[in-house]
Amino acid sequence: MTHTILVTGGAGYIGSHTCVELIDNGFDVVIVDNLSNSKLESIRRIEKITGRSIPFYQADIRDAAALSRIFQNHTLDAVIHFAGLKAVGESCQQPLSYYQNNIAGTLVLLETMAENGVKSLVFSSSATVYGDPHTVPITEQFPLQTTNPYGRTKLFIEE
Repeated sequence: MTHTILVTGGAGYIGSHTCVELIDNGFDVVIVDNLSNSKLESIRRIEKITGRSIPFYQADIRDAAALSRIFQNHTLDAVIHFAGLKAVGESCQQPLSYYQNNIAGTLVLLETMAENGVKSLVFSSSATVYGDPHTVPITEQFPLQTTNPYGRTKLFIEE
């Protein structure tokens, strides 16, 4: 039986590479991306590399109705969540946009997953949850001490 994974932010750099790896390892993928910081061309490249047609939805994860339709159209086994705004400097200039996109969007996604019985989530966090550590490499034992809104959105979701 093939497992189907929803990849949010699947048209972005990390998301698109993850989709290729998933497909190469026998998984089916469904991609949702609002294309705010990615391009539709990424989907075409995934299809060219893998030789597979990929279900793609241009939608925002804050749109509960759109997410609900996606979950109803596919039997999903898990979600890998990359969608979100991602620039530290911009997050300091536009913190409310980051809280709305990254936190509120994730909450809509989690609610939709719960409504549809999807219990497996892989969340892409960030080293920014550790602030500015004085040594590297950073381990998971380092204290959590975010220094910017972007990092705070990632930490909020982790908690």
